[in-house]
Amino acid sequence: MEKDGEIVSGASSYSSYVGGIEIEIDTREDYRRRGLAYICGAKLILECLERGWYPSWDAQNKWSAALAEKLGYHFDHEYVTYMVDCTKNCD
Repeated sequence: MEKDGEIVSGASSYSSYVGGIEIEIDTREDYRRRGLAYICGAKLILECLERGWYPSWDAQNKWSAALAEKLGYHFDHEYVTYMVDCTKNCD
């Protein structure tokens, strides 16, 4: 979504596989809590369904999980993940 020619929210995929994609949604911090992520997510999900793709959702945090549930997904289970920050001394 754009506001005055600047992207403020969007939905895309960081990964795809035969028959589906992994959904990623982001909204600029100063535009959050306005329903923009919901709109972008709904549009991407509908586009996937029209193409016969499965729109997979793997929530990174509680806000993502809440948005997923609002869009019709159901919580399955938690699991442990690890993140490596290579912005600091990852030589």
